Amino acid sequence: MSGPLLSLLRDGAYARIWLIGLLGNTMRWLEVLAVGIFVFETTGSALQVAVITVVRQVPLALFGSVTGQLAERVNRGRLLATAFAVTTLSSSTMCALAWTGSIELWHMVACAFVSGTCWTMDFPARRTLLGEFCGPERLGAGVSFDSATNNATRMAGPLSGGILYGLLGLEGAFLFSLAAHAACVVVALSLTVGPTPMAAASGSFLRDLRRTVDVVMGSRDLLRIYLFTIVLNVFGFPYAAMIPVLGRARYQVEPALIGLLLAVEGAGAFIGALAISLVVRPRWYAPLFVGGSIVFMTGVICLSLAPFYWLAVALLFGAGLGMAGFGSMQSTLVLSLAPQELRGRLMGLLSVCIGCSPVGLLTLGLLSDWLGPPTALLLMSATGLALLLAIAIRTRN
Repeated sequence: MSGPLLSLLRDGAYARIWLIGLLGNTMRWLEVLAVGIFVFETTGSALQVAVITVVRQVPLALFGSVTGQLAERVNRGRLLATAFAVTTLSSSTMCALAWTGSIELWHMVACAFVSGTCWTMDFPARRTLLGEFCGPERLGAGVSFDSATNNATRMAGPLSGGILYGLLGLEGAFLFSLAAHAACVVVALSLTVGPTPMAAASGSFLRDLRRTVDVVMGSRDLLRIYLFTIVLNVFGFPYAAMIPVLGRARYQVEPALIGLLLAVEGAGAFIGALAISLVVRPRWYAPLFVGGSIVFMTGVICLSLAPFYWLAVALLFGAGLGMAGFGSMQSTLVLSLAPQELRGRLMGLLSVCIGCSPVGLLTLGLLSDWLGPPTALLLMSATGLALLLAIAIRTRN
């Protein structure tokens, strides 16, 4: 294990902010899988599965800039604790409703919106703190290892969600979720966080937002990151909402194998990001980001054409290796390029770009109901690949 990464793992502050990401993101993916299966089994509609995922993403677009500025003015540790306390309450309510058999579709919509709102704190609060705890010398290793962990949660969350759903139903999945979120509250409250860079500052929200956008537009490197993020979230990542549909309707497999299908891309991303964290050098940041994005999108195109379950598993593993480059370098590049006093706002703006995914999710859901999930995936991902190549060419230095 490399020196920078080993020293980070011995750092109590880094270890705690890393643990919060591990628990929180595992529960996010657990809920996506369990709720997706429940909604599809209840309604038989791929569109309604996509709508639930859309509702979870909408707060990023609505509130990402707000939380970015909020994270520069108040204690980021308290922000995280508050967010996870609200999520714990939400999961508790869903567990009780599912246990009593009184849960309805609108309950899941409300829960998804609450969870998505709390998730808006991840980039401007948790990941910005992560960058601060790493310092410039260990930034690449620290963020890459956190990305590897996030990708591991995309294995652990769907797998545990599929198993818990199959054994205990929706209430079992939410029971597990509320316990993990409660643990996040405790860990967040134990963080020692210094004053934020703009704690004493005040100003117009719109003026601050305009300055943030101007910084991005003035840098080809930053602009590429944000444009790639939008394209991948609109044309690439929505594929995950269709995994329960593909698993049930096309491959006809059980919940645990659906969980495996959703998890295997995370497995590839985990292995790739872990390798990056051990050997990464600053000069590799941009090539890894661009190349990984293109490999991921190509993998989704191939998935749309895969007729067999185990071929789909292999293709998604390969797509995950590409995802490692994108996921590891996205935050690393923003944090390394951003002025210190604008880190929270630029990470908040990144959340807004991620929040564009509802456009893709709704489009994919509508196309899937009209043309079928495989054809819809092919159209969306091919368009996304063409856009990525065009942006890469136009933003070359």
